[in-house]
Amino acid sequence: MKQIESILVGCLAISLAGCALGGAPKTAQAVPPAPAPMVAPPPAPPEPLSIPQTNVELPAPQPLDPEALFTLPPPPEPLPEPMTLRRPKRPAPATSNSAPKPEAGPTPAEPEERPAIQEIIPAPEQQRLHDSVIRRKAEITQILNQTNSRRPTKLQQGVVRMIHDLFNLAAEAETHGDLKQADANLERAQVLARELQSAK
Repeated sequence: MKQIESILVGCLAISLAGCALGGAPKTAQAVPPAPAPMVAPPPAPPEPLSIPQTNVELPAPQPLDPEALFTLPPPPEPLPEPMTLRRPKRPAPATSNSAPKPEAGPTPAEPEERPAIQEIIPAPEQQRLHDSVIRRKAEITQILNQTNSRRPTKLQQGVVRMIHDLFNLAAEAETHGDLKQADANLERAQVLARELQSAK
């Protein structure tokens, strides 16, 4: 234990000797007084996001040709021909001094009917639509025959007329080869016929 004490005393002596061996004690320098706080000028306002452009630079004036302002008056509209009723000419009685008949001018050609532009439907889809049209026609006809056996009300008569109109539109579309439209019309007629049947 004496040994530990002696080591501690030696360490303490060495550490204290360093202060004494350093030479003359240093005098503390006086700290200069803190400068007075400067009042900062207020910050400049931020620049606006958009700067108005007041310097407008226009191109030099260009001479204007007076003829450029002159406009032609619109052409006068042709007057419509007065409508006159023409009576068919009756053949004049034949006389011996008959003058030669003037030849009739060329008859205006009637415009040709162009086929309507239709969607090209693949053969399986066309067959399906054809079968659907036949099936719907049969069901609608059957329902209408059942309703004709009893006396329908005025409202039901109106529905029957609508069904007949849709049926006729479908037949017309079918003659023009538009099976898609025919099927759509018959579908509407079928819905009305089913409602008519359920309203017994």
